[in-house]
Amino acid sequence: MKTRNLFLTLAVVGAMLPLSARAATTADDAASDPQSTASANNDDALYATGNKAMDEHRWADAVAAFDKVAAAKGKRADAALYWKAYNLDKLGRKDEAQAACDNLRQQFPSSAWNKECVVLRVSGSAADAREIAERARDEAREKVREATRAQVMVIGPNGERVYKSTSHETSEDDIKLLALNSLLLQEPAKALPLLHDLILSDKPIEMRKQALFVLSRSRDPQAQSMLLDVVNSAKDPALQLEAIQALAIYRPKDAGPTLVKVYQSTSDAKVKRAVVNGLFIAHDATRLVELARGEKDLNMKRDIVSQLAIMRDPVATAYMEELLK
Repeated sequence: MKTRNLFLTLAVVGAMLPLSARAATTADDAASDPQSTASANNDDALYATGNKAMDEHRWADAVAAFDKVAAAKGKRADAALYWKAYNLDKLGRKDEAQAACDNLRQQFPSSAWNKECVVLRVSGSAADAREIAERARDEAREKVREATRAQVMVIGPNGERVYKSTSHETSEDDIKLLALNSLLLQEPAKALPLLHDLILSDKPIEMRKQALFVLSRSRDPQAQSMLLDVVNSAKDPALQLEAIQALAIYRPKDAGPTLVKVYQSTSDAKVKRAVVNGLFIAHDATRLVELARGEKDLNMKRDIVSQLAIMRDPVATAYMEELLK
């Protein structure tokens, strides 16, 4: 039990159990049996060989040793199947590792090692999720940089700051957006409704995205209310996804309730995943757990759990423990 709890804790932070910590488990498993046969003794030797190979990071040798122990169907067979899966996972052979865990569950449905297979699966998902999350954050930052590069600040005739588009050939829409930028700095109460209408109009999507960026950067309370409205009412899926991301990045403390509402009111998997990523960016583990508990689609639930598995948050940790009960 002590070893399994340690595995759970380390899985949540994206790590694995130190191999030296297996000594206690090995010692317990190796308790003497007065009726041990030569075959059992051979299993013990092979099991020890597998452990030594793991300590030396010789994953393939460990797989071979534990496979023989599992095939013998002795007292260590269930543990050997788990360690076979563990070492296959280390080799990057995910499908074979899953097959070993499935075999363990079929042959030994009441074995405690089945829980370790769940942790192993979550840990692998966490590594994939971490890469996805990092890529999403990089993409979000790049979009902000692109939007910033697409505008240069100039000083207007009265000393005001004006942001001018430089990303493409100037059009009437660019001039209108430039004027809105200027008006936003001087009279936000007038500019914000115009920005809101522009975002929800039938203008080219790139212009509307640029207007959304301007709106999301405003600190005016009315701008926040309008951003929430865009998240809820945007008819263009691409614009809604942009708005969800902007809300998570620029209004993380206020994003949760709206994002959950969007998640529960849509059947679009892309929108749902955008919400999950948004809550992850906002570090809202509580609401992610709520969504996971209510999600019936196992693929979507796995996406949520994968995000939670790499969050350093007590709520996420408690939910990982809940899943293993």
